[in-house]
Amino acid sequence: MSENYTNLSFEQMSGHDLIAFREHYNLSRLQMASFMMISKRTYGRMEMSEDNLMTVLNADQRYILKTYVGSQGLSLWLDYLGMSFKMRTPEMLIKLFFDNRLDLFVKRDSGRYGYNVAYSFGGLSYITIYGKRDGPESFIDFSGSGIRLMEMLLIGQGLVWSHFINIALANGGKATRMDFAFNDMSRMFEIPELYQKLMADEYTQKFKSDPQYYADGKNGGSTIYFGSRSSEVFFRFYEKDKEQAKKHFVEPEAIPVKNRYEVELKQKRAQTMAEHVANGQDVAGELLAYLRDYLQFYNQPVVGLDKKEIAKLDLWQPWVVFLEQASIVDFQAEPKEVSMDRSLSWFINQVAPTLKGLIEYYGQEKIDEILDDTELSQRQKKLLSVAEKVNLPF
Repeated sequence: MSENYTNLSFEQMSGHDLIAFREHYNLSRLQMASFMMISKRTYGRMEMSEDNLMTVLNADQRYILKTYVGSQGLSLWLDYLGMSFKMRTPEMLIKLFFDNRLDLFVKRDSGRYGYNVAYSFGGLSYITIYGKRDGPESFIDFSGSGIRLMEMLLIGQGLVWSHFINIALANGGKATRMDFAFNDMSRMFEIPELYQKLMADEYTQKFKSDPQYYADGKNGGSTIYFGSRSSEVFFRFYEKDKEQAKKHFVEPEAIPVKNRYEVELKQKRAQTMAEHVANGQDVAGELLAYLRDYLQFYNQPVVGLDKKEIAKLDLWQPWVVFLEQASIVDFQAEPKEVSMDRSLSWFINQVAPTLKGLIEYYGQEKIDEILDDTELSQRQKKLLSVAEKVNLPF
């Protein structure tokens, strides 16, 4: 049996390797047969085979098996969380969630979301608690980076998101928005290829508005929006590697996540999902239900066909593979430290060349004199202070 099914040679894969994969993910033979669109009996014979499976499968079955076994598959993260509190001030939330460490936050004026004061963790916008000076109302906002940071703080206490959300709900918190991200490390399909399916009317959707496609946008890569940003359900599919490569001045090959498929839930949908996360229910299964209910891709146009005729059509194979992998992915944390890496990357690519030119023109002594006279901003000082106090290395 192969010790690592993720590094199999497809020219040599046998039934033993298939068993290793199935047992690792705790899948039944019936589930595997369903994934490969064959009978349970036929699949059972495959597991017993000592022959090279690649020589006995058809093209679709080889594609499915290669995508499942040969890639790192999917990961599933929480990627944004917003919760409002009617009878809690920002100071109360800091006491509740951050051990009353007001010294870790920078207070400032803010008009966002209808509030007039904001407390930002370490002076950064990743975790921000908004409030009102004239009443006990507040809103806690976790960006994607804020989610990663909070996961690190939770894990340090032996906790997970279900603990945090349970405490929030018990204190009157209402989830107004929750975003989840399926991270595709193998690029199961190209985003431009998905756009071609849209243009050919080879899809159905539950959304009222037409999908919006942006090719090689300002953030890098291609993006498709499904639904309205103001609706309770919204999907965003995009080329994560190209976006991150442009953002951090690296090559796309250096980014492990190739595509990202985001599911954004708001208001009642977000609140229901928050309650389910708190109760430890199957997050991946619920998100999969949203994907299947709201969007499907086919091998031929659906124009002029009724629902019964569409139901008989074959689904587009890459979409089938994505849905099946989404059905077995685990909801996980991906903690991340407070870091100066972004600032360092910006310095190397944007500042260093200019600085070198200035040194050559004015001399190192003049530049050192300027740096000695330069003072850090309040935000920079707070970031350094927070990193030291909560032991977050740069």
